[in-house]
Amino acid sequence: MFLNLFSPNLGNLGAFFLFLIAASWLRYAVKRRKFIAQQKSDGVRSAPLTFPYVFPLLRSLPIAYLWNPRAFVLNPNNFFRSAHPVLVKILTQEFYVLRGPENVKALFKNSWACTSIPFVKFALGYAFGLPTRALSLYDRDDSGGGHVPHPGSTVEAANRIDYHVHQSLTRFMEGKGLSPFWNRFADDITQRLHSLHGRVGSDWDHHADLMKLVGDEATISIVNALCGPYLLSVNPNFLQDFWNFDRNLQTYLQGIPWFLAPRAYAARDRALNAVKIWQQHARDHYKDSALGADGDDPLWGSSFFRERQDMFLKMDGFDYDAIASEDFGAIWAARNSITAASWAIFEVYRDPELLASVRAEVDACAVKDDAGRTRFNVEQLLRLPVLQAVYAETLRLRMHFYIIRMADRTDMKIRDWVIPRRKVIVTSTTVAHMDSQAWSTGLNNERPVDNFWVGRFLQYPSNSSDSKDVQLHDAPPPTFSTKDLEGSWIPYGGGPRQCPGRHFAKRQILLTTALFIRLFDCEITGEGGNVQEDFTLKGFGGGVSHPAGKVPARIRRRHGGKV
Repeated sequence: MFLNLFSPNLGNLGAFFLFLIAASWLRYAVKRRKFIAQQKSDGVRSAPLTFPYVFPLLRSLPIAYLWNPRAFVLNPNNFFRSAHPVLVKILTQEFYVLRGPENVKALFKNSWACTSIPFVKFALGYAFGLPTRALSLYDRDDSGGGHVPHPGSTVEAANRIDYHVHQSLTRFMEGKGLSPFWNRFADDITQRLHSLHGRVGSDWDHHADLMKLVGDEATISIVNALCGPYLLSVNPNFLQDFWNFDRNLQTYLQGIPWFLAPRAYAARDRALNAVKIWQQHARDHYKDSALGADGDDPLWGSSFFRERQDMFLKMDGFDYDAIASEDFGAIWAARNSITAASWAIFEVYRDPELLASVRAEVDACAVKDDAGRTRFNVEQLLRLPVLQAVYAETLRLRMHFYIIRMADRTDMKIRDWVIPRRKVIVTSTTVAHMDSQAWSTGLNNERPVDNFWVGRFLQYPSNSSDSKDVQLHDAPPPTFSTKDLEGSWIPYGGGPRQCPGRHFAKRQILLTTALFIRLFDCEITGEGGNVQEDFTLKGFGGGVSHPAGKVPARIRRRHGGKV
């Protein structure tokens, strides 16, 4: 009889599991009430509370994220939407999550004390195939990201990989390298779109996918401006492999083994091998006499890549294969601005009134060069309010990314909260950009945050405060502004390590959009105008989203002969 009490029959097991579930739920209910009470409290704070969970072993395991990541992130009952910073526990992992403009501003303000090494190492190892010997250098780099190494650091000056990589990117994208890079891109995209203008003719020309058409033209121009003509000429399939790699980014970052995704890893290997072939070609044929006045040359393209060869070869564990992985990552980073340009053009063409407003702006500052081609001065484009609003609203609506920080040597203070050092802090651009309390939704909430509306970034004269909701051609001239959106509009992150490519990205999106709508008429056909973003696990969280399907369209030379 006594032993029967412990016999593993189904009735006893069922009762035991019911007891566990009931106990876990009761525990959760108590913690949930305490959590909600503190979220509403304005009292003294210190360490963020743990986000409550039901099952101790699983903790806050986000099962629903697997089916619809965006819906999970925007669910008001989950940790991404907590009013105050929270500690999230998932299985054996822990991290902090915060949201809200003031918390995000505090995070960026204090991110000078953060390190990005663990996250850079993760991406380079899993996605870009950086070899183990080179990856180990990131583990040993305790010198910090400042010009002066941390006290007590024993890392040799040449091996300060985090500092040197960031400095090389900053010099290129924010310093002396930006102007020649931009000029090459502007010349190339202008030439390419005029060539397309000559091919499509004055009759409607049907294209299976407007987004791919725009994306391919912009990708080629950026790659040529970055790397010179030889990356594409010696690797004619690089364009396709580049985008196949991009579509499979989450496959690599999730650590899915190659035998479960052989096509994805084959595309990655081909794209990486193309970079290796191009760089070997450049090493074999480079001559100092080919250098231009700006320090660039046809074989390497930007001096950025040529200088990084010397920089990396001085580091322990680096060889040509490792350099190719690092440089492939730098090339891939252009994907966000390329995809954003496609979305911007899509949004303009599917709204005739917006198209008329943007065309009026760009037509007014278009000039012709000696060959009779349309040219734009980018400084003028940067002053066009509606065009800039298209750019900003595109990034607000389409950028889905997790901004990650980790305080290195001191605790991180987020207003009244203290987050311990060496703890991961996450904030979501999606949550910030979809916060209806932070964003204008029109006079009567008729412009929900999940719809495209340039009025969120346009300010009108004070005597016409209601004009945001009148038709654009009836409204007084607006001004573009992001002044009151700090901590809410965060497509480039923030703080000292915000995206160094933001200056080029904005110019690229503006110029590509201006040229396209100046040169072409376009009608989106079929269901293309209703295409949704790819919010699957494979498509969400890597930056600017891709469309879930194709956008069929018909294109012709702009009626009226604009060139």
